[in-house]
Amino acid sequence: MAKDQGIGYFVPYKRIVSWKWKVILCTNPEANGMKKMKAPYHRIFRIVSLMFVVPFWLVSHVSLKAKDQHDWQRDIDPILNDHCVKCHGPLKTKAGLDLSTFHGLIKGGENGPVVLAGEAESSPLYQVLLKDADPHMPPKKQLPDEAIENIRLWIQHFQELPTSDIEKWNEDTLPAINPEAEQIPLPEGFLGNQVIDFYIERRLQAQGIAPTPVCDDRTFQRRLCLDLVGHPPTLDESEAFLRSPHVDKRSREVKRLLRTEAFATHFAELFDTMLMERRGKRWEDRRRKNGWLDYLETVFADNRPWDGVVRELIVARKEGDADPRAIWFLYERENNHQAMAEAVAPVVFGTQVKCAQCHDHPLAHEIKQGHYWGMVAAFNRSKNIDTPSGIGIAESAIGGFISFANLKKESQAATLNFLNGVTVPEKRPSPDAKEQDLPEYYLVAPPAEKEKVETPAVPKFSRRAQLANAVTQDNPLLAKATVNRIWALLMGRGIVHPVDEINSTYPASHPSLLNWLASDFESSGFDLHRLITTLVTSDTYQRSAWTGPDRPAEKDTFAWSYEKPLTAEVIYRSLLVASGFHLTVKEGLEVDIEILRQSFIKHFPDVLPVEYNASLQQAMFLSNSPLIDALLNPANMNTTQTLLAVDDLEHRVKQAFLKIFGRWPDDRETSTAKVFLEQREDRPEDAIKQLLWAMLTSAEFLTNH
Repeated sequence: MAKDQGIGYFVPYKRIVSWKWKVILCTNPEANGMKKMKAPYHRIFRIVSLMFVVPFWLVSHVSLKAKDQHDWQRDIDPILNDHCVKCHGPLKTKAGLDLSTFHGLIKGGENGPVVLAGEAESSPLYQVLLKDADPHMPPKKQLPDEAIENIRLWIQHFQELPTSDIEKWNEDTLPAINPEAEQIPLPEGFLGNQVIDFYIERRLQAQGIAPTPVCDDRTFQRRLCLDLVGHPPTLDESEAFLRSPHVDKRSREVKRLLRTEAFATHFAELFDTMLMERRGKRWEDRRRKNGWLDYLETVFADNRPWDGVVRELIVARKEGDADPRAIWFLYERENNHQAMAEAVAPVVFGTQVKCAQCHDHPLAHEIKQGHYWGMVAAFNRSKNIDTPSGIGIAESAIGGFISFANLKKESQAATLNFLNGVTVPEKRPSPDAKEQDLPEYYLVAPPAEKEKVETPAVPKFSRRAQLANAVTQDNPLLAKATVNRIWALLMGRGIVHPVDEINSTYPASHPSLLNWLASDFESSGFDLHRLITTLVTSDTYQRSAWTGPDRPAEKDTFAWSYEKPLTAEVIYRSLLVASGFHLTVKEGLEVDIEILRQSFIKHFPDVLPVEYNASLQQAMFLSNSPLIDALLNPANMNTTQTLLAVDDLEHRVKQAFLKIFGRWPDDRETSTAKVFLEQREDRPEDAIKQLLWAMLTSAEFLTNH
């Protein structure tokens, strides 16, 4: 589709800090302060514009305010970690100075302390950062003035600590860095959603931040539908919700959506990506063929207890009421036991352990190398097999005793020692002993030599079952990890961010709230529907976006609704709904919807990225894809054809905004779009398609806000 020069410019509405964008259809570039451009340059401008329109967040250091002077972990540690720890950390400790921990910073190095409490200008840590310093740190690089000022302020307000306290903080548990949450008494009779608001508002009041008001019904329904079912509401759904007389219609809408097939499908897609990663259509087809995707849909449709699901994923065999489709979670790792351990750890402990493969974690010191290899040991007796009744994972009763070496080449035996403090005792044979694999060691013995495998072997002492017991019983980290992940999906970022780093390096923004939600989730029997309902019925979830100036710098206050980039599948389905095609009906489409879906997966692969950055490839795809153009061709009473039947141009514009954005346009938008259509009355089809294209590729459409 040839798009007119002047269509598709995007500018920030009011101020960029509001993160709200509106479409300006520049029918006259010169009138908007732009010089006329020849077609090739205009096309480049349009593509570059799209790169900035595709939603993004930039992670930056937060300015240190007087009231946050003592927050070393949030304001100082990230600076040191980014610029200093490479040479002054646990792996490489120049001058005996380890800046990776609070204890190391206060202890100092071979030349003595680097922080003198209350004396910033005299502190070596501050002095070496100044532009004319000799020696200067970091070498051949100058820190931003803001970072240096943060360090100066922190040192200036830092209080000298007793030596006993400093030594105590050097223990593995690191209580100073990962403190237990403050016990805050709750008002009696509070429901779960009220507890959320209580903890969030408590911090906002302490910091003097006023939250945004609760959003209107249209905004709430669009946000909720995108989050729970992966597409915006249809016009019929929107009209029914807006006209509902019930005072509790928002809660009713939550219940309605949780019962839909679309909810199960959407959350299955999200968890498939988070648990398995995207590996292309071939692997997606294998997952569907082996029942994995159907299994996830069943989990969310039936609201199966999450601890039971986790047990099925780890044990991975047909026993009792266990669902055999869960076997694919480990089976796809193709006997790569390290990959199994690395996939399971974030699910059950809430943190990545990959950094502890060759040494203790350099930043989160509670994560030891032995924890990594203990997880690996839990799986290294496992082997994929194919039986007449389907795939399976056999487990041996013997072997699998491995050792690992640290950077000093010191060898240690890997034991079933896990991050939550559980150690499973296991008799280890002497190095020169030859183990016998006897049938009495098994509940289901392996086949004799040259016999066909009928059923996967199941040992009486199963390492996988021992791990499953360790992480699903008396393990608060399982509930905490799940709550944090669901919170991030719905709120835009986790209470701990990044979502898979619940460790001493990344503190929770609201530790008491996270602990309460985790405890409540566990007490509910790991009820996912109840957890989701609690979150989305809170005022915190229902906040408006921040539209005014002076938005607080802190991103972890949850004082407003964060803009969330839509995932690939959500963009794909939203395009179908907005362009007027039913999600389950293919008639009238000029494009293969599976090809369309895969195209979006290719260009928008992320779910819960730590930092979202728009790419040139995304902009080029949105700008030039014939697949998107094909959706806008008038057919089968789709949006384009419906709008062509509307004679009044102002009404046509209003209907377009309602169908695409789920809202009415303001006066300026109506006037600008109407002028654009008037100037193309000789080719109304092209005009409508261009108008719709500009709206469908805007940040307002491509984000949940």
